[in-house]
Amino acid sequence: MAVERLESENLGVLTVGFSPVVRAGLQSILSKDETIKVIGDAPNGEKAIQVILQTRDRGQTVNVVLTETRNGKADGVQATRLVKDTFPEIAVIVLTENINDSYVIDAIHAGAGGYMFLKDMTPEELLQSIHRVVGGVMQVKAELLHTAVENLIQNGRKTLAERTAEAAHLTEREVDILRLLGNGDSNKKMAETLGITLDTVKKHVRNVIDKLQARSRTHAAIIAAQAGIVGNPVTVLKSESEVIPIS
Repeated sequence: MAVERLESENLGVLTVGFSPVVRAGLQSILSKDETIKVIGDAPNGEKAIQVILQTRDRGQTVNVVLTETRNGKADGVQATRLVKDTFPEIAVIVLTENINDSYVIDAIHAGAGGYMFLKDMTPEELLQSIHRVVGGVMQVKAELLHTAVENLIQNGRKTLAERTAEAAHLTEREVDILRLLGNGDSNKKMAETLGITLDTVKKHVRNVIDKLQARSRTHAAIIAAQAGIVGNPVTVLKSESEVIPIS
């Protein structure tokens, strides 16, 4: 099978929290890619941290963690948060059988680089997503994010005071950048719109992500929607550079 690879070779993959049947199926798929090595399995996030540390002691590397949202006693969102807080360089893909759009927001807040439905996923899509997420490309259905953000805003998870405080420490230029980022504009388009250099845009984007304590551009766009500084939430997450529609 032809699988697109982005900046990834000899990837170590750890599975976390899957049932034995699903885990066996995933391992069978992963074995078809000679550049992927299954490091092992952990029942939860705490054990995953131990396995990653033990793997490093053996001179091996975990590049990607695969986990699942709330399967029995396991909580994939919590596992994602633990892994990303301890090892921010490791990419995490959350797989799910639960069609609940609030989980995708929780997963992205936790630091997930991908969110995919098990029943809709082909082996080729999983392998491609593993390689892409290592290259920093988020793997998630754009329409799912649009729905999730719209529902998040309508449900009002945060008060107006909280939203205002969240965005208050951004400069005027950084707010401009965040609005454009929320509209899905690329760095190049933002530079053209604001009449500044590409390097300056990149610096502002990094500052925005850091100040909002966001995990990624997509996470920053979600925070922008929550803070009420993105005009049209339907277009919040359409950046082709980060959100890959998975058919």
